[in-house]
Amino acid sequence: MGAWNYGVFDDDTAYDFEQELKTDPRSFFTASFENAINATYLEYTDCHAVTVSAAYLDHFLNGTTYRTDNEEANDETNINLFRTLQPNLVLSHLKPIAKLALAVVIGNRSELNELWAENEELYPKWKGNIQAMIDRLN
Repeated sequence: MGAWNYGVFDDDTAYDFEQELKTDPRSFFTASFENAINATYLEYTDCHAVTVSAAYLDHFLNGTTYRTDNEEANDETNINLFRTLQPNLVLSHLKPIAKLALAVVIGNRSELNELWAENEELYPKWKGNIQAMIDRLN
């Protein structure tokens, strides 16, 4: 198994969306959030699509940086490169659906939440990170 920890970019799955992020980030963000809101049960990979999308949104709107062990995949340089590729990206209208989608991720219809709940030590940190993201998007 590769990277795994409680931060958004501490799981290798977070890097599976790189092409979509470079190609059409606004559509990827919107689809990720809407999928979560409308899901009866949100699968593991779809949960990560939400957290990654929300982290980029949080970075663009609030300047929040995220720790990562994978320097090539999502370090500050890559986020700035992404911003250069998408200079006119308008995202503030996505805040309401991002918050709803993140609430699904930390709720009882989320596979990722179920898996994290099994880890008594790190679950509060993981959930706290997601809740802090929701708070920043208010």
